[in-house]
Amino acid sequence: MTTGQTSPTSAVGMKTKSAPHGNVEPPINPIALAIAAGATFVARGFSGEQRHLTELIKQGIQHKGFAFIDVFSPCVTYNHDNTYPWFKQRVKKLEDDPAYDPTNFMMAMEKSQLWGDVIPIGKFLQKTGQPTLEECEPVLDEGGPLVHRELRIPEDVVKGFITELM
Repeated sequence: MTTGQTSPTSAVGMKTKSAPHGNVEPPINPIALAIAAGATFVARGFSGEQRHLTELIKQGIQHKGFAFIDVFSPCVTYNHDNTYPWFKQRVKKLEDDPAYDPTNFMMAMEKSQLWGDVIPIGKFLQKTGQPTLEECEPVLDEGGPLVHRELRIPEDVVKGFITELM
């Protein structure tokens, strides 16, 4: 987002350039949405915790499956409500809670609802052992990425198509 407009996660009543009388829409919850949508790796990080965020991104990239990472990076120019200090005093790492189990769907969904004096960051959910898109689609498993495969369409047909488009 740029120049201070309302985002899908802006709180009701938040005043911005695009909503000078206050946001009227309730914010979406990207963590709960990703969990409900079937993501098998769901995390949230804060740009004020660079090492922690870097580790989450690394884990998300290495995860086999649908990975979703929500990142708090407050705008220092326009966001006067949820500033770095505001987040810094509220974010709490999920991994600091020894009772938290990121393989537990219900626990992840419960933690996704927390927002206020405590805002959890870290790995909310990680499920392994489920087949990935690549494993479920036979065409994707026939020889690597599509971009590296030979075209099965005759060259003259491809050239004709490109000529027609131009």
